[in-house]
Amino acid sequence: MTNIITGNTENTDLNPAFRCHLAIIQEEDGDFSVLVLNLPGIGSCGSTEDEAIAGAREAVAGALESYAEHGEDIPWAAESTYSVPPGAKQTWIVVDAEDPTHYRRGSG
Repeated sequence: MTNIITGNTENTDLNPAFRCHLAIIQEEDGDFSVLVLNLPGIGSCGSTEDEAIAGAREAVAGALESYAEHGEDIPWAAESTYSVPPGAKQTWIVVDAEDPTHYRRGSG
């Protein structure tokens, strides 16, 4: 059973899951770049769109783990504070957290 919590977190009985807003950009060389719009500084690239999204999912998981290990709030950006690059495709992904006791939600 999943319940949506206000902001970027979904909560299950086992682990929280984090909603991430992605911008997907096809570069001139045909590769893809993905920016995690609501988690500043996180992104990925790949030779296919799926590869770039998978890399972004892995980057988010790594960042969440780092924030947890250091006892830091997750610096979520509110949708009103970021913009989508021109021509970018948008999608949302959900990234599951491994240990819910370690995560602290930021104010975004």
